[in-house]
Amino acid sequence: MIPVVLLPLLAPVAQAPAPQELFVNEPGRHEFSGRMIARPVQDDPAARTAARAEVESWVLLEYPEVDELILDLPAGYDENSFAAQLLASGNWEYVHPDWICYPLGAPNDPNYGNQWHHNTIESAAAWDLIHDAPGRIASWTDTGADLNHPDLAGSLIPGYNAVENLAQSAGGTMQDINGHGTLTGGTIGAIGDNGYGVAGACWNIDLMPVRVSNDPGGGAYLSDLTEGARWAVDNGASTISASYTGVQDPSIQTTGAYIRSQGGLYFYAADNYGNNHSGFDWPDVVVVGATDQGDNLAWFSSYGLAVDLVAPGVDIWSCKLGGGSAGYSGTSLSTPLANGVAALAWAANPFLSSQEIEDVLYASCDDLGAPGNDNTFGWGRVNLKNTVYNAVEGDMVLV
Repeated sequence: MIPVVLLPLLAPVAQAPAPQELFVNEPGRHEFSGRMIARPVQDDPAARTAARAEVESWVLLEYPEVDELILDLPAGYDENSFAAQLLASGNWEYVHPDWICYPLGAPNDPNYGNQWHHNTIESAAAWDLIHDAPGRIASWTDTGADLNHPDLAGSLIPGYNAVENLAQSAGGTMQDINGHGTLTGGTIGAIGDNGYGVAGACWNIDLMPVRVSNDPGGGAYLSDLTEGARWAVDNGASTISASYTGVQDPSIQTTGAYIRSQGGLYFYAADNYGNNHSGFDWPDVVVVGATDQGDNLAWFSSYGLAVDLVAPGVDIWSCKLGGGSAGYSGTSLSTPLANGVAALAWAANPFLSSQEIEDVLYASCDDLGAPGNDNTFGWGRVNLKNTVYNAVEGDMVLV
C-alpha cells in the first residue's frame, strides 16, 4: 500500500585516507548502491582525457550526451574515500553515489469535487480557454503506469523502461509495479469529463510513462531516473517530472541542462523531509515544493533557495492502481501538477520556447511571499488560469 506521504571506479595503490564524510547512507530514502556517477571537467580536454584514464577499468555505463560515467566502487574504497580520491586530481566536475532513490507521493468526473486543488489553482477558468493538449507529450519517470486505468489508458503513448533499457515498443515492461507512477501520471493528465474518476491538469494529452524501477518498493538508481528523463525528451516529450528523492545531486542539474538544450523542461520534487535546500540551486530544473489547503507550506515539504515554486500537495485525489481514485499527499503530487500546468500552457501556445514557458510559469504564480526571492515558496504557488492566459496573451496563438 502506498504511504500517505510519498515522494515520492579506480584500483587503489594504497588505501586513501578517510575524508570528511560527504555522503550519508539513508536506508529507504537515499541509499548507497555500490556505484558512482562521475563527470569530468568540461572546459579542459586534457583533464577530461586524464579523468577517463583514471577510471577506465571500472566503467559500467557511459552517457555521452551528458558526459557522465557510471562507475563500480572499487575494493578498498567506500563512497566518500573514492570520491575524495578522484576529486583530488582536479579532473572531475563531480563524483557522487549512483543513489538508490525512492518515490516520494467542473467536469463530470464523480470525484472532481474532492480535488480541492483545482479550485485553488483556478483550473476551471483555464479550462474555459483550453483543456486538451493535442500532440503535446508530457512524461514522468516513476514506477510505470496502470495501462488499463480508465482515466489514463486512452492517453498513454509508448514509453520506456530505463532498468531494462527497452522502449515499450520493443518489449519494455511498463505496467505499474507499485502504484506511485499511476497517481503521479493521473495528476498530470487524468482524462477529464469522461464520467469517471478525476481530472488531471490536462484533460487529454499524450502521456509517456518512463518506468525506472523493477522493485516492488519503487527504489531506482539515480542514473535510471536521469537517463529515462533524457530518453523522454529525445522522444518528443516537452515536460518531464520526477517525484523521487535525489534532488540535491548535481547530475540532476546536468540532465536538466540537457533537457533544456533539447527544448524541454525538467521538474523535480523538493522531497518530503522538511529539509532546507539552500545549499544548491539548479538553474535548469524546476524544483517543486508542496502547499496545503490554506496556502501554507505543507508540514512535510522541503524548502529553501533551490525551490522554484510550490503547488498543492496535501490530500490530492488522483488515479489509483487497479482503477478508481483516492487522495494522497506529498511533493510527489505537487511536481506532476506543475508539469501539467506547464504542458497545458505550452499546448495553448506551442510557439513558446522552454525558457519562455518557464518564465510564464514563474510570473503566473500566486505570490505567497516575496516574489523571486523567497526561500519558502520560491516564485509562489502555481496558478493554471494565469499560466494559460499569460501564455496566449498578445500576439500568441491559441490552438
